Amino acid sequence: MHNVIIQISTEPIGKEMYISTDLIETGEMVSIDYAYNVKEDKRQMSINRLLKVLSQGMFTLDKDGNALVYNGGFDEWKKSYAQLLKEKAAAITVENVMKWTGPTYQLQKAIVNPLETDCLFVVDFGSGYSLAERSREFMLMVEQLKAGQRIYIGVILGYHF
Repeated sequence: MHNVIIQISTEPIGKEMYISTDLIETGEMVSIDYAYNVKEDKRQMSINRLLKVLSQGMFTLDKDGNALVYNGGFDEWKKSYAQLLKEKAAAITVENVMKWTGPTYQLQKAIVNPLETDCLFVVDFGSGYSLAERSREFMLMVEQLKAGQRIYIGVILGYHF
């Protein structure tokens, strides 16, 4: 299967800071067989897909198409996320707690990937190596934003898992 890795930051990302396919490390519950560069037309398509995954109205695309403008709504999203985790935890019983793909695993997936997407995010890239993470890292960044602030998009890479 294929999806994308999106480099994001609360500061503009110059091309000289774009991550390389050779320097990507995997974060929690991430498996990458290989990463590759994608064509420019896939960039806009990937950004539009990301906007659909996010809560409706939480972000809009800026006029340049290289940043997401935060409109607010994190507190409402956080309530639904907490409810989802409670439901996943409530499904765990003594009988199924050790099942390989049972409710415990489903809870773990919900914790690290609250947006339930195979899109990965790189938020730490200044060290030269880039850690590709599930959507929790993205949402931790969103939690710090105030309405009107931007999340800048750097390179978008493809990956196979």
